[in-house]
This record gives sequence, C-alpha cells and structure tokens, in this order.
Amino acid sequence: MFAVKRALKLNNKEATLMAKHAGFRRVVFNFGWSLRTQMYSEGKFTDSKVLNEVKKVLTNHVKKTSEFAWMNQLSSRVYQNALIDLKDAFSRYRSGKAGHPKFASRRDGQSFTVDSSNGKVLLVAGSTIKIPTLGTFRLFEPLECGFISQTFTVSKEGNRWESFLLC
Repeated sequence: MFAVKRALKLNNKEATLMAKHAGFRRVVFNFGWSLRTQMYSEGKFTDSKVLNEVKKVLTNHVKKTSEFAWMNQLSSRVYQNALIDLKDAFSRYRSGKAGHPKFASRRDGQSFTVDSSNGKVLLVAGSTIKIPTLGTFRLFEPLECGFISQTFTVSKEGNRWESFLLC
C-alpha cells in the first residue's frame, strides 16, 4: 500500500465546497467528542456503543434541526469518517499510544476523509481526479498512471488544497 499526494486546482466554488466539508468534519468530531465525554462520565460504555448512540443522536435529532440543516447538503461519507476518526482517537488513548482526544480546531489544519462506499475506485491517468461523492477536480500535476484507491484524504496546506490517495 502506498499514498499519492496531488495538489488540486480549484476555483472559488470548489474551494468553498472543500472548506465546508472540512468544517463539517470538525463539527461532527467535536459534537461526538462532547457527547462521548458526557456519556462516559454517566456509566461504563464501550466506545462502539457510545459512538453508535452519538451517530443516532446526530442523524435523528441534530441534523433535523433548522440550525444544522446545512449538514444535509454535504457528503455523509465525511460524517461517517469523522466518527471513525473519533473512535480511533479514543482507542489510541485507551491503549496508551496517545493523549486524551481534544477538540478539533481550524488551527490544527483543515482536512477530511472520503471513501467509496461501493469499494475501490479506478483513477485513470490524466489531469483530473474523481473523488467519490464530491465530484471531479483538476490537478496541478497529472497522474502518470492509473491507480485503484478507496480512501481520499483532502487537506489544506497554506492556500492550497491537496488530495492524498491511499492506493
């Protein structure tokens, strides 16, 4: 397994879409972190059970309020991966590999992960890339050959959005 990193050539509308998804990931992570901390203090629950309850609360209650209606316009794969990241953060904390998870901040970097719910995605060589559930985007540097990828992590470094493909 290896990763391919490419800078995305985005117009203002596409950059705004990426920023919205990064903010969406941050909001879901922080909301899940907050609920997880509250539920843990109330009793002994496993991380999986608590995160399933967090997912139910987010899906059935929070996303249906008018204040959070904007969440329904964004990719649910970002939402799913934010909760997976939260679960991994708590599991690393429990095993002693990392400190206690903390709130995600925009200062820590803007990023989000999208994966294909249908399995692997074939990426053809060229100067465009199709990211599942987000669309097709231009690249500054073309892909030399085709790849098969399932996970796409998009992050902002400076003023540039970059995509990491896990192949």
